[in-house]
Amino acid sequence: MALKPSYDDKLHLSGLSNTEILILALEASQKLEWNIEEIAPEWIRFEVPINMHTSGEEITFTLGKEGDGEISIHSECTSIQFVDYGKNRKNIQKLQEIMEEVRATLLPEELTQKANKLKEEFNRPLTEEEKVYIEEEKKKGSLLSFFIPRKGFIATPILIDINILVFILMVASGVGVFEPGTLALLKWGADFGPLTLTGDWWRTVTCNFIHIGGFHLAMNIYAFMFVGLFLEQLIGSRRMFASYLLTGLCSAVFSLYMHAETISAGASGAIFGLYGIFLAFLLFHGIAKEQRKALLTSILIFVGYNLVYGMKEGIDNAAHIGGLLSGFLLGIVYVFSYKFEKADARRTISIIGELGIFCIFLFSFIILCKNVSPLYQEIRQEWDSGIVEAYLNGELEEENDDETGMNSSDDSSGRQFPSYVPVGNNDTWLSYYDAETNFSCQYPTNWRKITGGQGLTPSSQPPLLRLVNGANQLTVTSITYDTQKEFEHTKELSLILPRNAQGQPSEDYKQSDVNINGLSMTRTTNPLHIGAPDEPGEDIQQIVLKYFQESKKRIFSIVMLIYDEEAKPDIEAIASSIQITK
Repeated sequence: MALKPSYDDKLHLSGLSNTEILILALEASQKLEWNIEEIAPEWIRFEVPINMHTSGEEITFTLGKEGDGEISIHSECTSIQFVDYGKNRKNIQKLQEIMEEVRATLLPEELTQKANKLKEEFNRPLTEEEKVYIEEEKKKGSLLSFFIPRKGFIATPILIDINILVFILMVASGVGVFEPGTLALLKWGADFGPLTLTGDWWRTVTCNFIHIGGFHLAMNIYAFMFVGLFLEQLIGSRRMFASYLLTGLCSAVFSLYMHAETISAGASGAIFGLYGIFLAFLLFHGIAKEQRKALLTSILIFVGYNLVYGMKEGIDNAAHIGGLLSGFLLGIVYVFSYKFEKADARRTISIIGELGIFCIFLFSFIILCKNVSPLYQEIRQEWDSGIVEAYLNGELEEENDDETGMNSSDDSSGRQFPSYVPVGNNDTWLSYYDAETNFSCQYPTNWRKITGGQGLTPSSQPPLLRLVNGANQLTVTSITYDTQKEFEHTKELSLILPRNAQGQPSEDYKQSDVNINGLSMTRTTNPLHIGAPDEPGEDIQQIVLKYFQESKKRIFSIVMLIYDEEAKPDIEAIASSIQITK
């Protein structure tokens, strides 16, 4: 599928010279209000203005041998698009119809007279200005022109080239072409709240120039080409640079406000900002009515589709919305500046508006930094110390259930389970975060994080987190219920304690209400015997914390099994670090 759809046709006008045919084409173009881009004795090129029925096509009208009356007509879209909805074909049909109408109205003597004047014009040597203009128009017609800066079109190709260059450097350094790793994105400057809000402010800039794979880059460049082609002509290159950077900053800070724990990267937030500016011009600026309707329809379809598509998991729609809103606001400022006739006044109004948008970003970013979670500071320390990099590189191994289960021990004391490993000098604390439930906690590295665990039932989700040290374990599960009735019923059952032979709550079970970091939980403790009832077995202590998240119809269960008393301080410390963001 071509990126610039086109249509070709042939026309026969017998009994006319090539110059007379050119006269008919010129007369027809005037009636159609088409612009003449270039003309020669053998051909002529028209530009079709954008309106409700066109997308700004380019029509090339080529003559055959003198006297045979054959004309080849080629209509091609000038902007990058996948389909033309028959507009190229309709352009050629209109040209043919109007040319026949013109021929019917002109007397043969009039047509010959105009043809002679046109011949004289062809024989005139071109001026230097005309030669330069022709060369520039030839450059504009190629796809390569989108990547080469020229007068009046500087910012768009430079910004596109920077995005492509950064991606090439990423790939050259070993980053995956289609699926870059998390660590690579963070190292190259992706936006990530725990790092951005604790010192790496520059990520709000760099995140707008790195992409999560080649397809992501290609889609953003396609959208950038479309808006840049029109917008830079309206606002100029300086404003185009400023708009990209400012709306990119605002998209980043809005993404941090909505979901700071998500790794965000790509130019789409800034591109949405450019579409927001263009939208303001289409609504409030004096753009021709026919052009405004066509472009406004295209912009609204693009923005609407991408916002709906952005609701899919893994797409940062908050960045899109932040960029669009800030761009629309900046666009209103630019439109207002055009009410002043003097260029200095326009520039002053524009700069004041740009400073205002930057102040909005700066104020919002400072507020987010002041209210940063303590967990972010700990992640920052782990990032600076290299623990996060070691973890993502697999240097801090996660043990599998088969390796760390309750296996038999060779301990000569007859102990059936592995021994507790106390905290050593090289141990530190790691952070755990689950983005879906907003559950987080910290745990020391003398405890092993288990992966590959199964849910309580074949249909249930696996645990959010499972930590093991010897026979001591901590397991976190989360279950979300479909209905309030089901949630309330499960909540009621989970708070019922076992009863003794007299029907009274068992004395072995102790239940109390506790508060952990502002979360009201129910704590239940009881002894647990491992082994057959008539055998010595092993006696351990079980502690169960229940948190009922009413707004989400979600129940969190934190089950702690304590075999060694030395492990109890570790487990209590892990439990006390639990946070669940509402």
